[in-house]
Amino acid sequence: MSSECPQLSAALGRDRERGGAFAPRGAAKRAGASLDGSAPSADGVARQLREQAQGALGEVLRGFQAADPQGGDVACAGSAEGRRRLRAGLVSALMRLIFLLYAEARGLLAGVEDGGAPLARLFADLEEERRRQGDDLERRHGAWARIAALFRALRDRGPGGARGGLCDPDAHPFLEGRPWLSDGALHRVLSALLVHDGVPLRYGELEVEHLGTLYEGLLAFDLEIAEGESMALLPSHVVVDLEALLALPGRDRLARLEEVADLKLGARPAARVAAAGSVAELSQALARRASPRQPDRIARGALYLQPGQLRRRAGSYYTPREITSHVVERTLSPLLDRDGGPAAPADALALAVCDPAMGSGAFLVEACRQLAARLVDAWQRAGAAPPLAPGEPPLPRAMALVAERCLHGVDLDPLAVDLARLSLWLVVQDARLPLSFLDGKLRCGDSLIGAERAEVGGFPSAARLPGGPGERQTRRALLRQAPAPPRPEGAPPESADGAPRDGPEGAEGADQAALDAWMALWFWPPAGELAALAPAPATFARYMAAAREPADPRAALSRRIAEERRFLHWELAFPGVFDRPEPGFDAVIGNPPWVAYVGRAAQPIAPEVFHLHLRRNPAFHGYRSLHGLFVHRAASLLRPGGRLGLVIPTSVSDLDGYGPTRRAHDALCAVDSDLPSFGSDAFDGVFQPCMGLLSTRLAPAAPRAAEAASWPLARSDLDVVSRRLLERLGALPPLPAALFGERGFQTTAEDAERIRRANAPEPPYTCPIREGADVGELIARAPRHHVDRAGVKGRFRKDEDWKAVRLLIRQTARYPIAALSDGLPFRNSILAGFSDATWSEFALLCYLNSSPVRWWHYTRHRDAREGMPQVKIAHLRAIPAPPPAGAALIAALDALGRELGPANAGLPADARRHLDGMVADMLEMTEEERGCVARWAAATPLPRPDG
Repeated sequence: MSSECPQLSAALGRDRERGGAFAPRGAAKRAGASLDGSAPSADGVARQLREQAQGALGEVLRGFQAADPQGGDVACAGSAEGRRRLRAGLVSALMRLIFLLYAEARGLLAGVEDGGAPLARLFADLEEERRRQGDDLERRHGAWARIAALFRALRDRGPGGARGGLCDPDAHPFLEGRPWLSDGALHRVLSALLVHDGVPLRYGELEVEHLGTLYEGLLAFDLEIAEGESMALLPSHVVVDLEALLALPGRDRLARLEEVADLKLGARPAARVAAAGSVAELSQALARRASPRQPDRIARGALYLQPGQLRRRAGSYYTPREITSHVVERTLSPLLDRDGGPAAPADALALAVCDPAMGSGAFLVEACRQLAARLVDAWQRAGAAPPLAPGEPPLPRAMALVAERCLHGVDLDPLAVDLARLSLWLVVQDARLPLSFLDGKLRCGDSLIGAERAEVGGFPSAARLPGGPGERQTRRALLRQAPAPPRPEGAPPESADGAPRDGPEGAEGADQAALDAWMALWFWPPAGELAALAPAPATFARYMAAAREPADPRAALSRRIAEERRFLHWELAFPGVFDRPEPGFDAVIGNPPWVAYVGRAAQPIAPEVFHLHLRRNPAFHGYRSLHGLFVHRAASLLRPGGRLGLVIPTSVSDLDGYGPTRRAHDALCAVDSDLPSFGSDAFDGVFQPCMGLLSTRLAPAAPRAAEAASWPLARSDLDVVSRRLLERLGALPPLPAALFGERGFQTTAEDAERIRRANAPEPPYTCPIREGADVGELIARAPRHHVDRAGVKGRFRKDEDWKAVRLLIRQTARYPIAALSDGLPFRNSILAGFSDATWSEFALLCYLNSSPVRWWHYTRHRDAREGMPQVKIAHLRAIPAPPPAGAALIAALDALGRELGPANAGLPADARRHLDGMVADMLEMTEEERGCVARWAAATPLPRPDG
């Protein structure tokens, strides 16, 4: 996140003012420049390493293919699943190297050969051999064995060793078998990881959280097979099929390059690309745009890395430490400062903290730091520090104790689980601890799919089992049906007929097999041999009794489903947390994946998963999202008085579609009074406003909220005058709702061929149509697009519908911008304004374009200030109408509008001052309030005419 984010800076400033103990340290260092200006900061080193690590992943892939051009591993990559497994193995190989380099820089490999710097020594040896023997390194394969042996020795330290995608020797056997990476390839990989512009990369500058951003960067690529001879091109390193490009007409080649590779060519190279008659000529024409990560052509049938959508589909992004520090401090402080004083050592170590979507562990690492600092303070106050060796500082011991006793985490990605384990091992910085010291606390599984012991005593009547009504329901039917009311917390499970029932004897002691068997019923195959074996209410007891029988085909199926879906039963996964008198975590923290299942950015979801969440999670209604599911899951995992601290999109706080998510949360937790807003640029490569959701779990008997009230975001941007004016205007009745409506033509992806940018009609594109950028302040510009009206027949409004519109209101703006309508059609980036007996179109035109109304809109609506700005119908219908005394001036607004509007020439400066003064009089604004609006207007200019 940028250190210049005003929202976060203000939030941190408030914390410092109130004496917060956990303000981020080294902020200047992390902001981008080193303290003395002589070397890159930690973030600078991370950016350099991230870019070079992505190139190194390509080297690993090419080295793999060179070692096994026709072998079984490459052959397995012919399927999508095979490529997924191979890609995971290659990423694991690279992350092992990065982990070892980080540990080496911190002296955590003490006791191994080469003085605790084995990779630095290996690279020096390879560099020397390259100078002496040149290409001979490509025929040698001994160096990788040294790395494998080193990692094996580190992994096996302690009982059981570490397990998971990164450390498990069985996860990717080709990494452990024959030497598969040549010494030359390994030299290039290490060079990319160790050297930047001839200068060694400073791993000592990195923080452990930067391992997460490196991993997220590697997730940005899919592994693909070249269908034709191909080439990777700048600026985005996208691989383009040259043979397919050559098959297109010359002009279409340039359009394809811009569409798929974001590549715009100058006149001379564009002409060469259009005229190319062979793949060789096409390659030569594009040579200066070749990606340095893959400068050579990619042969047909070869594997390559393509920037893809995996990261977006996963919704996972590295969280900057400025945000993790702030959220963790706000979450934990109330738990550590109860009863008017700081926590005692035993109380601090008794806290159970969990991240249910931990990724590489950034939030757990920060929690470890903060809790350990508090524990050291508590030891000093109590005079009861544990025995320490001479000269041993107390903080590492405190961090090890906190990590072992307090921290818990879950993630669906086994490699992420390993990275979280390694991140905590690195931050504790105790080389005596085995990598496996957190195996029982960090689990791989689906946090959202699992059962409770109390549930398994009853047949899941809502599951979509073969032959039942659930099988006949399509996803569209599910969307139409009224959501089933969620089962009240603590209520007994339902029986087959939906009536409450008590679980059978022993349900409370149900084991893994029983919970897996019950949960598998939600995923039972709808067809095939096993579909006929689906349990029914009458056979449910026998099915559950056979759950532990190895030979029973139903039990085998349930075990397979559980393994594939990675069920996570919280009571069994963390018995120490859920078997205590008040079960649940003391704190749940994290940044859950941001994935939407509706809207323009909708990601796919399996029908059975969709059905499961629809029936079991009250947050999965309205605007359905993965982060909404996690909000409810995280709240439900807390014990009474427990604290929630999540980073989520800011839109969850106030959009109507997220009402079910807020209701589901508010039924369990009470939000803090000033939730932090982190702005739109908190995450690298993501333009999405985000916030911190901070709340406290209610006692079971506490009253629960029924309304989907908006959550209160802190407004550090408002002074006393602005706050008072916003509150006063917000209390006024709004303008009549009938003055505004949706009339614009809703385009689809297919309509791109039916609309052409042109200043004049050209058959069949003969109907002019405006878009948002054509609307200025009191100016309706000539349409710059024309539509094939016959091509969109049936979806285009009649002429009289367009002529009924009185005002054009630009939607893609941070505040209202309106012009008179001339009756021409327009797209849905323009909203419609109308008139009534009180408000003529001329009076409404002036009112909407006035600075006081614009100030109110911008200040009142978060999505006008953050993210992609939009004026919405609901925003317009919320604009305050003048009080009765000011309403008398509407006639004067009408007169001014009749003078200025038809001229279609904009708003001169003197007319603007007159208009703003008139509306300020109507709204009974004080001189202070007028000055506040004037300063805002001067600092918030109109958008450019081109949009």
